[in-house]
Amino acid sequence: MTIIESMRTWLKTCPILEGERLNIDFLPVEAQSYSVEVVPGRGTIKQYMDGSALKQFLFVLASREFAESDIAQNADNLQFYEDFAQWVERQNRRPKHLPHLGDGRDAQKITVTTPGYLYLRDDHGTARYQIQMELIYLQRGERV
Repeated sequence: MTIIESMRTWLKTCPILEGERLNIDFLPVEAQSYSVEVVPGRGTIKQYMDGSALKQFLFVLASREFAESDIAQNADNLQFYEDFAQWVERQNRRPKHLPHLGDGRDAQKITVTTPGYLYLRDDHGTARYQIQMELIYLQRGERV
């Protein structure tokens, strides 16, 4: 399983995403759709003598939401991301609730690096919102 697939599986355990379709690197044009997407960044933070490495994986949770001049609707869109960020913080307090990354990789923590924000508004009354995150994990070295 790839890291992005592991992140998708983990994100689907969030109660506010329950029952929602969560795409990978694809955000449909319809409102109330969701995607988890890879963000470029350095992979290795620290290399160890035994071949293990502390690594990072950057990603965003993006959504397409209704967004017009309605203050309440736009506030609700941002409230979703505040609630989501709190959920991520709670998961870090219980390491067994971090994502399973497969053989040889252990999640250490997931950090929300930006609040949820409006990224792009279109001409059809919807907008892309997103929140950026960082996964820190240990990649175990192979023993020879």
